[in-house]
Amino acid sequence: MADAAQNPNEAVPNALESIVDKTLRTVSDADVSAAGKRVADLRARQPHATTDQIVEQLIKQKATQAGMVGAATSAAALIPGFGTIAAFTIGVATDVGVTLRLQSELVLEIAAAHGHALSQRENRNALLLVTGVNMGAERLVNQASRKLAEKAAERLAGRALLKAIPFFGIAISAGANILTTYAIGKRANAYFALGPDAVGDWDTTFRAITGVDERKLVGWLAEVMVGFAALVGEQAARLRDAAGRLVRRSANGIQQRFRRGSAE
Repeated sequence: MADAAQNPNEAVPNALESIVDKTLRTVSDADVSAAGKRVADLRARQPHATTDQIVEQLIKQKATQAGMVGAATSAAALIPGFGTIAAFTIGVATDVGVTLRLQSELVLEIAAAHGHALSQRENRNALLLVTGVNMGAERLVNQASRKLAEKAAERLAGRALLKAIPFFGIAISAGANILTTYAIGKRANAYFALGPDAVGDWDTTFRAITGVDERKLVGWLAEVMVGFAALVGEQAARLRDAAGRLVRRSANGIQQRFRRGSAE
């Protein structure tokens, strides 16, 4: 207790490390095999793609999926009734473990893309090194994701579909997940291509990413936001239609009972 009181900032990193460690402990040989199969399927569809091109596609897939999770997490707090919509569509994906799981799968996929067959222990060590987010980088993540959200808002300005959701708050959350997943992918690629010493620290990773790949990441975030807005609109319309049918059936039932009562 005394140590925690003297170093209050250590509590959050330790809690995050605990979550990361618990999540990665669940990675099994089956997950490694599944990751290898996904990479093999991708290579079969694109036999002329280089390893770097395959890795880039793997990163984009997982980054946009994590972005959708971030959007859902934020929307659950910002959009009344969104939890009901989420239950019918993407599930209530609001746990940090979901994003960590996606990021862990990405690391395994990148290992497979580089032809690395690691033991269970080696996989876990690699995952911890690559995904172990340094909380010192949190400020950089927040600044960068806010900047991505602003750029995405500029790119999508005027789209009526996006006016139905609190765009900025959701985009910041989605952008943060895209950024961290992209960074993890880049770190994993360095790890398996060049070795552990090439990974570097998180501050360096984000400084290298911010600005250089901004337009690409803004594009990914814009795709997520358009897809998310369409999903919300479509499912909200379905829920409205279902509610309308329920009201009509109830009204018809009341009318029929009323008519029977009048006839008697």
